[in-house]
Amino acid sequence: MPSDICDSLLVWLGTFDAVDNTTFSPEELTDGLVLSSVLNQISPCWFELREGLKENVSDNWRLKVSNLRKIKNAILDYYQEVLELDLVDFPMPDCNFIGEKADEEHLGRLLQLVLGCAVHCDEKEDHIKKIMGLEEHVQTGVMQCIQELMEYEMPRNMGSRDYEKKLELSNNELESAHKEVKISTP
Repeated sequence: MPSDICDSLLVWLGTFDAVDNTTFSPEELTDGLVLSSVLNQISPCWFELREGLKENVSDNWRLKVSNLRKIKNAILDYYQEVLELDLVDFPMPDCNFIGEKADEEHLGRLLQLVLGCAVHCDEKEDHIKKIMGLEEHVQTGVMQCIQELMEYEMPRNMGSRDYEKKLELSNNELESAHKEVKISTP
């Protein structure tokens, strides 16, 4: 994942009230606490992670990785149990790389999963509206992440042909929304 895409996801992450509309550096996300707050805003009933995470981990990368694994597992469970989606062949983030090195490629993958939760949750219209309010280059990066993620999503109980049709329609809707924003932007 290119670093400019990760940068776009970092800007998008800052649109959440749970983080006071702050843009974070990759290093500030390595303990998982910010991601936990954002996920709790996306689905408060599902992502009650804060109590299970270690706070004040400072430079202890093992505790950071433990927090990140809990978050990643909760996201994957949300995909399967709530969204009823399987992520087929998605390049999963390595929490060791994020916790130990603040690796932007793996952090970007984790943020991409958080983005997927946001655009599929019950409040998806609000989250999409916030995406459309971002600068055009940031929107483009976020939209690319959504499209890429959708290519890996496979609904449970749906045949591959049905899913291909649904994916094509979703991609067309995404492209139309992006074109509308370009047209309405002075």
